[in-house]
Amino acid sequence: MVRKKKFLLLGLGISLLFVVIYSSMDDGDGTPKFRTEQVTRGDIRSIVSATGTINPVQLVSIGSQVSGQVSKLYVQVNDKVKAGQLLAEIDPALLLAQIKQDKSTLDTARSNFEQAQRDVARMKMLVSKDYVAKVDLERAQQSLLSTKNSYEVAQTIIERDMVNLAYAKITSPIDGVIISQDVTEGQTLQASFQAPTLFKIAGNLSEMKIEVNLSEADISKVKEGMHVTFQVNAFPEKMFQGKVHQVNVSPNSNNSRDVVTYGVKVLVDNKDGMLLPGMTAYVSITLSELKDILRIPASALRFRPPATTTSPMGLSRLFSSAVKPQAPATPVVEDPKTKTIYVLRGEDLEPVEVDIDGADDAYLAVSGKTLKEGDNVVTGIQRNQGKG
Repeated sequence: MVRKKKFLLLGLGISLLFVVIYSSMDDGDGTPKFRTEQVTRGDIRSIVSATGTINPVQLVSIGSQVSGQVSKLYVQVNDKVKAGQLLAEIDPALLLAQIKQDKSTLDTARSNFEQAQRDVARMKMLVSKDYVAKVDLERAQQSLLSTKNSYEVAQTIIERDMVNLAYAKITSPIDGVIISQDVTEGQTLQASFQAPTLFKIAGNLSEMKIEVNLSEADISKVKEGMHVTFQVNAFPEKMFQGKVHQVNVSPNSNNSRDVVTYGVKVLVDNKDGMLLPGMTAYVSITLSELKDILRIPASALRFRPPATTTSPMGLSRLFSSAVKPQAPATPVVEDPKTKTIYVLRGEDLEPVEVDIDGADDAYLAVSGKTLKEGDNVVTGIQRNQGKG
């Protein structure tokens, strides 16, 4: 008897719970109030967002291949330069002293080589008259070969010295603009271990590039030629345009976070000169775009209508059917493109089948025989704040 009372009280509690829930959703006459939005006509853009840095398409670092003190600087940042133009000079005193020393070594090697040539000629004559043994001629020939090698090495050293002397004059390899200067007059450069950087030259600031990294989930959607829009902090009101130029197939792996990304290069027209190297770009890559189509809010797909009755008995039946669902006699295979939404026509809630043709963060592009612009699609149920 006690157990029956417990079950009776439990059933009564569940029924009262559903009554409370449904009474909060309707307006007192048993009819739920729905939130709706109109079917509109407009554009849909599916995008991928990323942040990157603006840089010149061609950027050359100018270094020094010889050590020494910078004696002259002929350019500074923002100067335009031509290919072959003199940018700086390194004091050639040490290089000239090295050349003088190596020329002395060359003169000695030349003298030894010439003497060895005369010795071989003399030995050949003596051997022909049997005045000396052939082994003496062979020794003379060996000495000639050794002195010849030493002479050629000394010549090579002089050639290297002359090249180094030419390197004391730093020239521009391209036409461009100086965007960075990392050296001052009087500074001593040490090129023994690594070539020090003196300048950075941008080849052409009328065309820039943005390099961004995208996750492995997004990279498969990005293709060369896709349209890109971006903004920079310097001009927050202006939207700049660009195109995807290259999608890098080699991953960038960040081992500390186990994140794999792929590089994407975007080319940008900068003929007006507004964009400068180093600016941060907030990039949106357009994956797809649909113009002038019917669209509905994405939340319309999530709505499902409640039971048509608000009586406690009806709610109990709804609860029971939810606990023990009846499987359909034959399985139904749904088209993934076709979805059911609900349109409010007067006071009637009407299910409408639509095809999903595209989507962005807020809207779905739809098409359907019975759906038209201005229809009210249901996105949810209004919750009453209280009854007066």
